[in-house]
Amino acid sequence: MSDENEQKPGPREGASIPEIELDIARTREQFRETLDAIEDKLSVPAHARRLKASVKRRLDDDPAPVVAAAAAGVAGVAAVVAGVVKIARR
Repeated sequence: MSDENEQKPGPREGASIPEIELDIARTREQFRETLDAIEDKLSVPAHARRLKASVKRRLDDDPAPVVAAAAAGVAGVAAVVAGVVKIARR
């Protein structure tokens, strides 16, 4: 089989019906795997689960950087809220 035949869409020249059906099944499986990968990349709950697991592992390994990052995040949110309140009082 040459590389040229593998790149052409459609059944291979001279392929039997069982070979064509097998190609279709393989293509469907590849398509399903691609869709699953896309769905996983776009899934907010999946990202949240991965982030939660990552933070938990880091917290178990060395809690100091995680605590520092959380404190910085809280300070940042507090600064934004204070800024909004200040602007609203004008």
